[in-house]
Amino acid sequence: MNGIDEMDGVRRVLAEPPEPAPEAAAKAFALLEREMSGGRARTPRAGRRRRSGGPLGLGAGLVAVGAAAAVAVVAAGQGAQEPPKAPPGVDLNRQAVLAAAAKAALMPVGKYWYTDQIQGQSYIMRPKTGEYAIVGAHSETFEWSGVKSGMGEAFYGRDIPARPLTPKDAALWRKAGAPSAFRVWSNDHYYTYDRHTSAWEADRPDAKGGGRWLGDRDSGGGESGGMTVEDLQNLPTDPASLAARFLKGSSSDPKLERIRKTLAQMQRQPVPADPGKRAEHAAAIKSLQDMLKKVDEGRREDPHGSRDKLMRAEDLMMDLPLPPAVRAGLMRALAAQPGVRAIGAVTDELGRKGIALAAADTTVHVTGEYGTPAAEQGTYTSHEEIMFDPATGQLLGSRDVLTRPGGAYRSQPPGFVINYWLVRSSGWTDAKPEPPAKQPF
Repeated sequence: MNGIDEMDGVRRVLAEPPEPAPEAAAKAFALLEREMSGGRARTPRAGRRRRSGGPLGLGAGLVAVGAAAAVAVVAAGQGAQEPPKAPPGVDLNRQAVLAAAAKAALMPVGKYWYTDQIQGQSYIMRPKTGEYAIVGAHSETFEWSGVKSGMGEAFYGRDIPARPLTPKDAALWRKAGAPSAFRVWSNDHYYTYDRHTSAWEADRPDAKGGGRWLGDRDSGGGESGGMTVEDLQNLPTDPASLAARFLKGSSSDPKLERIRKTLAQMQRQPVPADPGKRAEHAAAIKSLQDMLKKVDEGRREDPHGSRDKLMRAEDLMMDLPLPPAVRAGLMRALAAQPGVRAIGAVTDELGRKGIALAAADTTVHVTGEYGTPAAEQGTYTSHEEIMFDPATGQLLGSRDVLTRPGGAYRSQPPGFVINYWLVRSSGWTDAKPEPPAKQPF
């Protein structure tokens, strides 16, 4: 069976139309080029939460289901179908992601680009009536920008209610008396999340903004200052070039090099005579050494840096209005990375069906060094997933999935959702976008 026949088989499983003709793809890209012009620098949003490529990246997931049956995602109302049998040497899960990438190349364009995102972190409650998980640190952000400078831009944020993670957790929450507040250990201190919703709060909307997007990184690993629409237009579309630019291996991580350089400088400095400053100096050196140790441990588990690459691709697709052909090429580039594997069909926390890629498993060690309670200490293993809509190629989001229970999650099964970052909605529109009034859950 040749490559065309293999893709046709995947399309039948996904109930998708044939691959678009080159003329149709070219037309879609031409529309984007016509709309995207001008350029004005944007300032970073104070309320924006950026995540790093560390082991506590956002998202968790449901248990990945097996190979051929996992891609039997069919259109609603079609009825049951026989799971396809993969030809020898063909990974239907990966082919399903590639099929979704073909659809991403035909995403529509318009005058305004927006993205509506949801973030949440899971915590374990331990009442006498039985442990259950809740989602706290629960927020929603909405951002839009005109395609041209002077068309405006705005960023909004709101808190959304903490909630039980699953129906089983909801039952145990009700058994515990349905509390409306949850005191949890979060970021080295106790914090209480509740079930209130705040109003949308605008963060410095700029009626003269637009035409430029943050999200790319400079050679030092920091924000580059943004990409103009011309920059976006001129990005390559072939997977190899996109991988070389955006999915570099962890061995070239400039942040890691800065840690090593800072550590070397501190170790060469004279030891302070003052006891207090001497203790601070020693603590700073130990902290840097611990960082390097964690990086080394992570590299042994994930030598190709697949977790960082997956999260990097997700950040780009979330935060930049990539031209359709570039987005499709980036999906293909990510699917081809060593250590990234296709895991088939998934369901995200909004109940949407998707297909997913997963990075290598990595281990997290939580100690009591910073006052962490005993119940939160221990070791667990997880992997990062990135999810796509098989019907459109749209990014659904990412999540961190428990693969080996331990630590705070010792009572949870593999597949437990540690945290997630979802795209509720994203894309182009001709009307100026407004944040939704309706709650996502």
